[in-house]
Amino acid sequence: MVRELSQRIFAVFDIGTTGARASLVDEEGRELSREYEEYPQKSRDLKTHEQLADTYWRTACNVMQRALSDVSRGAESVLACVVATTRDCITPVDKDGAPLAPTVTWVDNRSTERAKEMAEDIGPRKSVNKIMWFADNRPDIFKQAYKFITLDAFINFRLCGAMVTEPANARFGPFDHETLNWSDELCEKTGIPRDKLAEIVVPGKVIGEISSEAAKHTGLRRGTPVVMGSGDQQCSALGTGTIRSGVIKATTGTGTFVITHTDEYFEDPYVLFSNPAAIPDKWILEGVIPGTGLAYKWFRDQYCDRELALAAETNRDVYEIIESSASSIPAGSDGLVIFPFMAYNKGIFYNLGFGHTKAHVARAIMEANGYGIQMYVQMMEGMLDTEFPEIIIDGGGANSPLWRQIIADCTNKPVVLPRSRDATVIGAAILAAIGMGVYGSFEEAVDNMVHMEERRQPIPENVAVYEKQYAVFNKLMIAEMSDLISLTS
Repeated sequence: MVRELSQRIFAVFDIGTTGARASLVDEEGRELSREYEEYPQKSRDLKTHEQLADTYWRTACNVMQRALSDVSRGAESVLACVVATTRDCITPVDKDGAPLAPTVTWVDNRSTERAKEMAEDIGPRKSVNKIMWFADNRPDIFKQAYKFITLDAFINFRLCGAMVTEPANARFGPFDHETLNWSDELCEKTGIPRDKLAEIVVPGKVIGEISSEAAKHTGLRRGTPVVMGSGDQQCSALGTGTIRSGVIKATTGTGTFVITHTDEYFEDPYVLFSNPAAIPDKWILEGVIPGTGLAYKWFRDQYCDRELALAAETNRDVYEIIESSASSIPAGSDGLVIFPFMAYNKGIFYNLGFGHTKAHVARAIMEANGYGIQMYVQMMEGMLDTEFPEIIIDGGGANSPLWRQIIADCTNKPVVLPRSRDATVIGAAILAAIGMGVYGSFEEAVDNMVHMEERRQPIPENVAVYEKQYAVFNKLMIAEMSDLISLTS
């Protein structure tokens, strides 16, 4: 349906791990148009956690063209565009921005012996390990590369010729948390030349205009301002209103992300991460379980041929079909607990018995996400000496009423659902609105653009079940923690 537009609107690219989304968002935070497309199946010569950089660009162009076609005067009405991306993705490119190798995604855990020896210096800067891997294993590419760029810098360059990133994405490289810029000392220690890294600018800054070439491919109007975005989870925090102490949000997407706002950087947050926020000079405390949503997608692709066929026949979402059977399984999946660290080949099906069905597995994957959220909520409450009264949730999993209830029951806290499940998109649009002067502060922008839709209470009898099951999950976590820390350090 074609909508008439009267508001100022922003075109948002949300480039994720498994697909890309394009949305048109107005100044009141309404999504006027939204299109999503999963990336095509990868060729066999790509490693598990690699992607062709051009696939990101082509998919982004496809969804933006469709999003613009959904509204009248779409391109003419766009005040600015902005990019949010999954973080810690590295691509070596030449001076023309052409990829010299596939993008190494955030889920990829490659490293080198040299990087492992420097683990204390490198810390959680996983992109450093990736770049050092090229230096040690593909020295021809390392020497030839003009830059090793983040995914946002790659898309920004294609849009407006500016090969720039921002602190939230740069933080995974040889980044200095005090200066919010590249660290000359760490560059020297790791052998990564600073001139092989993209320029860092603050989110919300205009970095260029849509080029003629980009206009042809995206459908956006040539000359449309491009505003610097931020990392997907930074934008999600902004788009859920997680911009002050005492607020916490949980994203259920490709992975599980639990985030709260802090005014200062935490030097050693143990298994949590202290990352730059989308708001300049602010920080977020972040807990991550990679691959929880990917585990659900893996289950769909490997074991749900019948559900996929039924979805195609009836024009329904396959996940709705899967969850209709999962909802018939009692809370706790009759004792089955899934440890979802499949990204590190550490996945575990615990207490699996002959009485368990495919529906049990589906529900147990969803519950694993709830246990992960509970773990990080407890850690943050202890670290910050606070108690969060509720959890704001977003991401693809937030579309599922069953998943929303599982999160409430696992954490024993009310869960609050934003009007837009794609809080990353709303947060990116807020950055565009700030950059174009529509709002004078982040607080004003959040007040006008972030709106809540549902508040769901935990079910006491389910809470009691999940407390027992969480103890099992915790037992597995304690047993595997040292290996997980080694794999992620």
